[in-house]
Amino acid sequence: MTDKTQIISPEPMSLRRLFVMGGVIPAVLIAVDQWSKWATTRFFDLPMSICATADPMLTHEVSPLADLSLLCNRGISWGMLQGDSPIKRWGLTLFAFIMTIVLIYVLRKTEDRLGRISLSLVIAGAVGNAIDRLFFGAVTDMIDFSDIGFNYVFNIADSYITVGVIGLFLSSFLTDRREKAAARAAAE
Repeated sequence: MTDKTQIISPEPMSLRRLFVMGGVIPAVLIAVDQWSKWATTRFFDLPMSICATADPMLTHEVSPLADLSLLCNRGISWGMLQGDSPIKRWGLTLFAFIMTIVLIYVLRKTEDRLGRISLSLVIAGAVGNAIDRLFFGAVTDMIDFSDIGFNYVFNIADSYITVGVIGLFLSSFLTDRREKAAARAAAE
């Protein structure tokens, strides 16, 4: 049985908890993301900085469902804003770091556990990809499901962002339902 105080906190989280949810957890997830990018470039016997100097498109079949591919994404998700431009590179990097600060502020105010975990995931994904842009000018992507018709190559940081956004939608939906149920109960 779950205690309701574990699901909904009546006040913003403590600075210690914020440090864990907005710092430690994202740092561990960022390390996993950066390791996966390093391991992919090493698998193809290339330096991690390959995206700073070239645009390789290498693929190694892993299974009938997925491949390991090395692709340098100079745009944003889903192939949007492609092309190489210093203004775009620095603009996207700055945007990611500003959004991280905003998300940490929102994290401090978020009351439910799912929302907090989801924000931690989005923070980790944003910073993981911003690191690539900052140092190499492009994001290293490697997870490829094109064999089953999903024609976008992505990385672990992208997965964090996607799962985090889905979690935020679910958190919002569940919070709305709880608030409506509480309002109905108070009206009765």
